[in-house]
Amino acid sequence: MASRRCPARYCPRILTRGVRYCPEHQAQYEAKRGTPEQRGYGAQHKALRKTWQARLNKGELVRCARCGEQVRPSDAWALDHDDNDRTHYLGPSHARCNDAAGGRASHN
Repeated sequence: MASRRCPARYCPRILTRGVRYCPEHQAQYEAKRGTPEQRGYGAQHKALRKTWQARLNKGELVRCARCGEQVRPSDAWALDHDDNDRTHYLGPSHARCNDAAGGRASHN
């Protein structure tokens, strides 16, 4: 199995597959990111996501806010935030579409 060093500057720790940082630097990374609520995933987000999941489970046709294809109840999906205003939601997006949008935004 391939291993690699922790990407934190000057950290000598070797990581196992699927681990992003050593425990010390993971804690620092999470503290810098902020809490889920600070990142826009608070009670309102959870309640709205639950409502969308119920609609999917009932068989309602729901389209991905990013690609326009159908989001099925079994699909991995995210309640997508507006790129410019994280207090506004676009609606459900496939996880891959949401992740790709976030990746593109992080490189601008």
